[in-house]
Amino acid sequence: MRKVTIEGIITPMVTPFTQEGKIHEATLRDLVNFLIDGGVHGIFPISSTGEVSSLTLAEKKEIMDIV
Repeated sequence: MRKVTIEGIITPMVTPFTQEGKIHEATLRDLVNFLIDGGVHGIFPISSTGEVSSLTLAEKKEIMDIV
């Protein structure tokens, strides 16, 4: 098995929601672009920043599709 080294700035992300509790796709895309433009080496969506335990599997898949 090949050893993989993860290095650089890997940023956990928060998930933006609308007032109705849906994933706010436009804001999520803006956040991804902001982080990339800021020079991060990787992003970590649906991390343990708080909301992950309340997301459904479908919402997690939606986030991954957007990111």
